[in-house]
Amino acid sequence: MKLSVILPCYNGEKTIAVQLESLAKQQWAGTWELIVVNNGSTDHSMEIVEGYRDRLPHLRIVNAYTPPGPRLGVAHSYNTGVQAADGDAVAFCEADDEVATDWLAQMAEALAQHQCVAGALEYTRLNEPWILEANGNGAQSEALIVVKHKPYLSFAYGCNLGMKRSVYETVGEFDTSFPCAWDMDYSFRVQLAGIPLHFAPQIVVHYRIRHTWRDIYRQAHRWGEDNPLIRKRYGVGMGKLELFRRTFALLQHLLHKPPVSKRAAFSNWLFSFGWQVGEVQGLLKHFLFSFFTSPQRSSVVPQHKQEIQVH
Repeated sequence: MKLSVILPCYNGEKTIAVQLESLAKQQWAGTWELIVVNNGSTDHSMEIVEGYRDRLPHLRIVNAYTPPGPRLGVAHSYNTGVQAADGDAVAFCEADDEVATDWLAQMAEALAQHQCVAGALEYTRLNEPWILEANGNGAQSEALIVVKHKPYLSFAYGCNLGMKRSVYETVGEFDTSFPCAWDMDYSFRVQLAGIPLHFAPQIVVHYRIRHTWRDIYRQAHRWGEDNPLIRKRYGVGMGKLELFRRTFALLQHLLHKPPVSKRAAFSNWLFSFGWQVGEVQGLLKHFLFSFFTSPQRSSVVPQHKQEIQVH
């Protein structure tokens, strides 16, 4: 089995060397290639990648952005990488994380036994104590998250995911209409196609949590905005007055003074705020003409990334 590792990058000069260093040290007797997908980076990240060609002899760089068109998201980058890959199986990682020393070997071994696998995320290596306090135990560190509504299935984050090429050919491309929740949507699609999504805790990625206020807000906003589309796609009603409920909840959140004296508490407040703003915008975008006719009511917005159940 030849394994293709897909690594998307957009302006990743601050972190990508950590990931490349770990990939260069992988020990596996099989054949593999690394495909770095450049989504129109304007910093020095591609120069850093070029500097690893002697240590990663099967390195290729492919472009996912064609100017002057719009720059599409990470799902498009992964699709571009898979289409360029030569492997019988593909594995995904990201430019701001760090794969464990045996990640490649463990991924290959798991894919020899399963069609689609997701590994564990480890949070302590790359993150400061205050952001760990804000995020709790960490999602996907011990098991996959299972949503509590239709389709009642588990999902895996795309930053530590692998599959045989036949899975991708059967299920189809990643949906680029999801800026953030493309991996959740794909996890559901894989399982609804009758393919098990296997959790392999021995496949470890050291995950870097967003730690600037801007990045925390933006990530939460994108997840929140994708939530109504996920629910709509899988037949979960949003309720006749859902837009008004969400807007009212957002206003209530704004009335509470942000806990600026403690970084972890403010991080939680900001994440929740970003999620709620995104969800209101997502409702307007995806349910503007249909939310009044939906009979079901949704549940409460999560306060932490680790609690995300696509409420």
